[in-house]
Amino acid sequence: MPPVWPWWPAMGSGPIVEPFAFRGLNEALLGEIVAKGEAFQVAWTVNMATFVSYVRDGEVVASFDALDLDGASGQEWLDGLPVSEADWRATAFAVAEHLSGVVIDDDWTARSHALHWLRPMTVAARPALRVDGRMRAIAAVDPRVARIIADPTPDRVPEVTAIAAGMAVATAGIDGPLVEEALALIAAGECSAELAERLGDFRMEFARRASEAFLASPDSARQRHSSPGHDTDYGRWMLKGAAAEALRAAVNPDTDPFRRAMQVVNYSGGTYFSEENGDLDRHYALGEVVTFFNP
Repeated sequence: MPPVWPWWPAMGSGPIVEPFAFRGLNEALLGEIVAKGEAFQVAWTVNMATFVSYVRDGEVVASFDALDLDGASGQEWLDGLPVSEADWRATAFAVAEHLSGVVIDDDWTARSHALHWLRPMTVAARPALRVDGRMRAIAAVDPRVARIIADPTPDRVPEVTAIAAGMAVATAGIDGPLVEEALALIAAGECSAELAERLGDFRMEFARRASEAFLASPDSARQRHSSPGHDTDYGRWMLKGAAAEALRAAVNPDTDPFRRAMQVVNYSGGTYFSEENGDLDRHYALGEVVTFFNP
């Protein structure tokens, strides 16, 4: 679903809101806009996928999921903020007010505001992929990612799709002939409507098992794990379903390669990647690449 995207483009500026588009998630573009200055971006979807980043002088200082602060990039900056945790959106807006000095209250929203854009919204030259420290770190240990971010050309897009799909499969622990067939087709850069349909049925089976496991779990566990991840039986079935959905998207011929790669990266994130093995940073780098291709 489209994100709501408020962002504060520089110190002393108020927010810009982009309700039905994705340009604000492109940190490469955001970094170019604030090559000298600051920007704080907050976005969320109707199903509570969240995105927060802070860019200063063209560099990404922090980037994280507001619902998963343990996986934040830029933890030192985050820890130094003079705000306390509450509702994540209220906290995010408090951070924005702290950075910009602009209080978004009833008086502010009642006044008229103008945006003076200093460059055209569409430029002839595409901005370069901005590679931050987190991306450089994972590239140093993963030659596949290093090759992609060093040369982010369209012919690299199938590689992004294959890496993300493989990570999802490994993290969720799904296997069998259908999975192997899908991975082989993805590695070859091919698609199949018939296989996508079978993978859709595969995903539905995991959804059925997740529902059964949820109903069988104690009420206390359900309350404790609203986003269960790997911590409950029903959560693990949900992760398997997310991996199956990533495979289905990867072989679906009804979407173009760029959109397909973005879908696979997004769905694969639903398998709750590990920070210890580098998959969380690897996923972040792939997300930056697909956002670069889908501004």
